[in-house]
Amino acid sequence: MQSPELDTKKGIIAWFARNSVAANLLMVFILIGGLLTSLTINKQMFPQFEINWINIDTSYPGAAPQEVSEGITIKIEEALESIQGLKRVISFSNRGHSHFAIEVDDGYDSQDVMDEVKLQVDSVSSFPDGMERPIIRRAKYRQEVMYISLYGDLSNKQLKELGRTIHDEIQNLPGINITEYYSGLDYEISVEVSQDKLREYGLTFQKVANAIRGFSANRSAGQIRTESGYVSVRVENQAYTGSEFEQLPLINLADGSQILLGDVATVKDGFVEGIQYSKFNNQNSVTLFVGASPDQNIGDVANTINRYIEEKRKSLPHSVHLEPWVDLTYYLDGRLNMMLSNMLTGGILVFLILGLTLRLRLAFWVMMGLPISFLGALLFLPTSAIDVTINVVSLFGFILVLGVVVDDAIVIGESIQSETEQKGSTLDNVIRGAQRVAIPATFGVLTTVAAFVPMIMDDGPSKAFSQAIGFVVILCLLFSLVESKLILPAHLANMKPKSNNKYNPFDYCRKYIDKGLKQFIEKYYLPFIKMAVVHRYSVVAVFVSILLVSIGLFQGGIIRFLGTPEIPHDFPTITLEMNAETSEQDTLRAAKSIESMLYRVDEQVKEENNGQGMIGQMQVDLRGRTSANIQVKLVDPEIRPIDPFKLSAQWREQMPDIPGMKTLTVRDNLFGGGWMMAI
Repeated sequence: MQSPELDTKKGIIAWFARNSVAANLLMVFILIGGLLTSLTINKQMFPQFEINWINIDTSYPGAAPQEVSEGITIKIEEALESIQGLKRVISFSNRGHSHFAIEVDDGYDSQDVMDEVKLQVDSVSSFPDGMERPIIRRAKYRQEVMYISLYGDLSNKQLKELGRTIHDEIQNLPGINITEYYSGLDYEISVEVSQDKLREYGLTFQKVANAIRGFSANRSAGQIRTESGYVSVRVENQAYTGSEFEQLPLINLADGSQILLGDVATVKDGFVEGIQYSKFNNQNSVTLFVGASPDQNIGDVANTINRYIEEKRKSLPHSVHLEPWVDLTYYLDGRLNMMLSNMLTGGILVFLILGLTLRLRLAFWVMMGLPISFLGALLFLPTSAIDVTINVVSLFGFILVLGVVVDDAIVIGESIQSETEQKGSTLDNVIRGAQRVAIPATFGVLTTVAAFVPMIMDDGPSKAFSQAIGFVVILCLLFSLVESKLILPAHLANMKPKSNNKYNPFDYCRKYIDKGLKQFIEKYYLPFIKMAVVHRYSVVAVFVSILLVSIGLFQGGIIRFLGTPEIPHDFPTITLEMNAETSEQDTLRAAKSIESMLYRVDEQVKEENNGQGMIGQMQVDLRGRTSANIQVKLVDPEIRPIDPFKLSAQWREQMPDIPGMKTLTVRDNLFGGGWMMAI
């Protein structure tokens, strides 16, 4: 049965093939538009997503955990019982602090639920005296860019003050919107009143407190009307340092002299009670965080910070260092370079393979399907209807679709060459060759598109992740259709007849490869297909058996299922949590023992690998009375002597015994949790 004759005068394929200027303009528009968009599209670490959690933090200084639970936590729990839309409520009662983590159901708006939570918490009238006002806020995703450590041979106070200056300077840099400063213990001015002095001067503790409260304040004294206008009068008497507090007057004597606060009390200008321990590479340190707002490019933010750091280092003391040790653009640049490298490699392989089996001109224009499809997708990603940035997730989508976008172009190109070889290199034969396979090639792409449509229809807080992959894959596939059906035939329309120049290496190789493929098809492939058709039930039985074996391998645990791949973390973290009754000294002692173990293991690695270790830098922080955190920056992947998972296994094996430990977590997987030991 012969197929119906195709009309080469009608249809969009025929129109573009006969109007090569339109096809070229379309191609140039896609390429230039995509290139310009690639220069302006925001580049971020992860897609912007919503977090449907609400946090409530309440401080009750000096209260025991049981007092916090009875006076605050239980009362807030009772107030939340009538609120709809709460999926989970997790509460913690610690010494002097109550914390709530509330998960909002996906069917409710987090902002509306938070407003209701505020109303209910504010309506509680039986909170204990001395409790600070509850702080209620939504958990929000922040785009991390960089963590910077300021460390050196300075006291904690000197380092804290220098870090504050640097933080203020960073905040004033153009394009820097989000920063935080972690400097350990907060400043505190304590006043220790002597009872003997109180009796000597006839004072009471309340009078001293009222005097401090009354004199250490800035007050408005009204306005003075003048001929040129009003002059505001303001009394600025707020004390900020210990020496200023010592000069506050308590009593005015008859002879005009004064009894000052420093005469009856000891004023200490220091930090809140606790142990300050923050070490970077065994030196005192403070940490600065730099983030990016949703509409910012993290590469631009990182470049601004790096330029500032290079300039600031010139004015720092010789023993003080400013180090950007966690730079999240490292991951983004690595994934972007991987995509570009894979695209270049894929394009070269497509060109070489097709050049050895088909025409060189055809191979070139099929290869052009890669940049046209990718740049076409980039052209539409930033639009308001799609709103996808360049991030590690969307780049994964590009890498995922890399080997698919030229499939339909290969089918179209091979059909055109077959048609022109049989009937001659004419425009009508080029159009006929493209039309002959246009429908199956189109539906082949559309079925793949349909598989990714549910990803862009996803809903919920994490929808940005699935939509980033879905939109990238779908746009690349749709533009591959545009390239293969509209642009490719126009460029092959003027293809010259096939030459048989025996001195041309491509023609020489193509001749023998074509001969070998035809022999393989005629001698092996076609007979095998005929046999499979004749014994079709046996073929079905074979594939059903393979399916059953595959299911058995999975059910038997031979093939494991992982929701996310195990990727070693470049910044593995050890988190230590001690029992509630543990002292700060014991927690610090435990953190130091873990730190020593890490350095000891690294020395063992160096001895076994010609002096090359795994640890590049290390940050150790005492986060509170019962918690500590150790973060390690590993050396660059290309010089690591062992696998990071093997390193973390050695850490677990040599982990010291820690009395009073509650939990210890080693997080060594980029996308997973970590190994946890609990007692």
